[in-house]
Amino acid sequence: MIGYNSAINRNTPSVNVLDNRGLNVRTLEYLRTQADEENSSELITRYEFNTQGFQVKSTDPRRYKNQNGSNFTRVFNLAGNTLREESIDAGRTITLNDIEGRPVLSINAIGVRQTNHYEDNTLPGRLLTVTELVQENEKITERLIWASHSDAEKNQNLAGQCVRHYDTAGLVQLESLSLTGTILSQSRQLIADDQEADWRSDDENNWRTKLNDNIFTTQNKTDAIGALLTQIDAKGNVQRLSYDVAGQLKGSWLTLKGQSEKVIVQSLTWSAAGQKLREEHGNGVITEYTYEPETLRLINITTRRTQDSAKPLQDLRYEYDPVGNVISIRNDAEATRFWRNQKVVPENAYAYDSLYQLIKATGREIANIGQQGNQLPSPVTPLPTDDNTYTNYTRTYSYDDSGNLTQIRHSAPASNNNYTTDMTISNRNNRGVLNTLTKDPNLVDTFFDAGGHQTSLLSGQSLNWTSRGELQQVSQNGNTGSEWYRYGSDGMRVLKVNEQQTENAMQRRVTYLPGLELRTTQNGANITEDLQVITVGKAGRAQVRVLHWEKGQPASIDNNQVRYSYDNLTDSSELELNMHGEIISWEEYYPYGGTAVWAARNQIEAGYKTIRYSGKERDATGLYYYGYRYYQPWAGRWLSADPAGTVDGLNLYRMVRNNPMTGIDEDGRIFKTVATGALGVGGVAYELYKHRNQQAERPQISSPTSESYGDQQISKITQKASTLKANYDPIKQMAHNITGRKEAAEHLAHGQVPGVQAIKEGASLVATAGEFAAAGNVGELNKTELTKAAGTDAINNFSLTFAGIKKVFKAGTATATVTPEKLEELQKASDDLKEVATDTLITGASLGATVGATLDTAAAIAPHPAAKIALKGLSLAWKVTGVVHTAEELGELAEKHKDLVSNELGQELKREITEANQIRKGTILSKVREHGLIR
Repeated sequence: MIGYNSAINRNTPSVNVLDNRGLNVRTLEYLRTQADEENSSELITRYEFNTQGFQVKSTDPRRYKNQNGSNFTRVFNLAGNTLREESIDAGRTITLNDIEGRPVLSINAIGVRQTNHYEDNTLPGRLLTVTELVQENEKITERLIWASHSDAEKNQNLAGQCVRHYDTAGLVQLESLSLTGTILSQSRQLIADDQEADWRSDDENNWRTKLNDNIFTTQNKTDAIGALLTQIDAKGNVQRLSYDVAGQLKGSWLTLKGQSEKVIVQSLTWSAAGQKLREEHGNGVITEYTYEPETLRLINITTRRTQDSAKPLQDLRYEYDPVGNVISIRNDAEATRFWRNQKVVPENAYAYDSLYQLIKATGREIANIGQQGNQLPSPVTPLPTDDNTYTNYTRTYSYDDSGNLTQIRHSAPASNNNYTTDMTISNRNNRGVLNTLTKDPNLVDTFFDAGGHQTSLLSGQSLNWTSRGELQQVSQNGNTGSEWYRYGSDGMRVLKVNEQQTENAMQRRVTYLPGLELRTTQNGANITEDLQVITVGKAGRAQVRVLHWEKGQPASIDNNQVRYSYDNLTDSSELELNMHGEIISWEEYYPYGGTAVWAARNQIEAGYKTIRYSGKERDATGLYYYGYRYYQPWAGRWLSADPAGTVDGLNLYRMVRNNPMTGIDEDGRIFKTVATGALGVGGVAYELYKHRNQQAERPQISSPTSESYGDQQISKITQKASTLKANYDPIKQMAHNITGRKEAAEHLAHGQVPGVQAIKEGASLVATAGEFAAAGNVGELNKTELTKAAGTDAINNFSLTFAGIKKVFKAGTATATVTPEKLEELQKASDDLKEVATDTLITGASLGATVGATLDTAAAIAPHPAAKIALKGLSLAWKVTGVVHTAEELGELAEKHKDLVSNELGQELKREITEANQIRKGTILSKVREHGLIR
């Protein structure tokens, strides 16, 4: 085992240098890779700001050291919107908004001009079409058809909704919505293979001629708060879900069309901190989770059969360093083996440099595994029982000062499996390729387009991209075969087609639908396999896939086979079991995603495993599809630049911050730490990070001396919103949150329910205790959601929209004297005020999770039963009053600044909110009284 040595972090602080405006202009980090190194390397990241305080340049340590220009250069308009951004990785992009703040024109790095067209000012201003101009070829790639207000449309809650969306993959048609806005019925119709998305005709009948005949309809049933209860997929299979009183999943069932119902999840048990403690599945297998009391980090996952509880199938034990990096994983369900005078322990160990980048890993691999590449190794069949199957390996990783993975050195002396994988990184940016493509850094850019999309994968393989930066096709030189894809308007893949130029022109197709994958194999005109893969949406920690063949069922696999895939800390699929709890396959992974161990009971079953590393699908190309990007595990790099920008640093190709054992990327955009169990800390940390590092977003607004009356009124609104945002301090917010919880309890005692009070005052519809308790699940707050305005259901009810503010303002007599420039400032004011509301919710919710988790931990370790009861009661009271207080804060914000908020509220919505609060008020109040916060 490598072992953790804290000396590697000695004298390696992270230092932020601020200018006289409090803006972070320089970050100093200190890199040490060996614990016995006396000195560390200083890495400097530099930022530049304009006079308004907007960040206009950012430079990483490698470019700063070589004085080689900046990674990012930005140009802003007076309102602070980015007009032009130049990235050395992703190229140049230009974005122009209209006076309402809506994007109307964008030009991406490869020169594609995208134009959005909206309704005129007499209508709500909804998006109608998206036009793309590519090399003088103009196409309408999206059309949106909006419902009117007919009785038929109102009966399906469709009035004013987008009911038909012609997009880049075909047509999405909305047939029915619930009262809460949840989709009840929706259809997808794909565009024909020989057609492209171009909806220029004015006749909708002409658009439909481009579509395939097959229409795939998915139907849902929800409860009163919008939680999914049943889903009927496009082939008639039914998934059913149930929840506990806290809204957590309790059980799930599946009914294949024409068959009886099967139990998928028998039961789930959750901790007070929202962490899973126990799962029992329909295959008679139980998974139990253990967490470290002090940190709530996951330290053990045990999977076992109910009838054979003494012998676990999987027993993963995790150890961490003080900051939460995984330093060892041991599987106590596996035996220690001996081969060629070496002891092979089922254990992996990891070491990190002072920047927490993985630099060394040890573990076990199949003895004849060979060098990692784009091809999977052959599985060991049947499942191994002898000692000569496994051998030890050691891997070391090297990085440059920009965080590019430059080398993987692999050593397995006993099997003589020794090799080195080198990457060549461009001198001008962070683009990189395997050195088998080129060893010259000056030639690396020839393997990418202007937008940073890699155009060559391996020797002889070319990559083509859509105008929107989506991987369109991977083809083999010589026209021997290819794999191509289609994506919807949301950027998600809906079709994959693999074509091989054999004698009969073999084609494999996968159509992705909600809860269902349709997989067919065709030789010439003959369909040889027709497979439905039912993907169970909620099955606890396991991924459950059911294989139902309409045609071409293999003789060695039962039809309707249920495959439970049990994952590890990083969501990678390791253990596969069938409906009887029998092992189908077992897989272990190297850091960054290669397969180190793969064993199965037979080759045919192994071939139907598609979900592997990080819980993602592995394509025939060897690439992993994450959603917004494709990942090449043999190089530890993404194929394209991060569409989320610099959220994970200035290097847009770096995978999970070079820490693949402690972090994951859920959809190809953003790093998420999986080791920490204290989820509330993440929200607080995010707010502190924003408060410290993103002050550049604060515009320094000074009112002109000679303004029209209307402009003066907008200046007052803008200055007020800007000041409110600038003065937001998460530290003060947390202190206020703590003291406010007792006040919230008193308000409950006197029947004062938040939200209803704000409605009566006519300020705004704010997040109510009932709504937030139902929709604001703190346990699910993660970085991805936070960056997209966490607690969307609560915040969306806080109607700080541009249209609302503008409506209030237009009610006055000042409208006639407003200039277009001031309307842009008004847009910024609405954004600022909404951000304050979002930050208030995140800080309050995250603090509630953190302190609540601490109280739960204290209750768990308290020796006296009375103390346990008291601490658990205090924890519950803390969380309940926190929900109420956060809602009250949003109501107070709306009331205090109601000059900025639209006060036109629907009476029907008011009635529903009032009822929701009254239903929950008694339960909440009884719990608060029960535990002594009020009398």
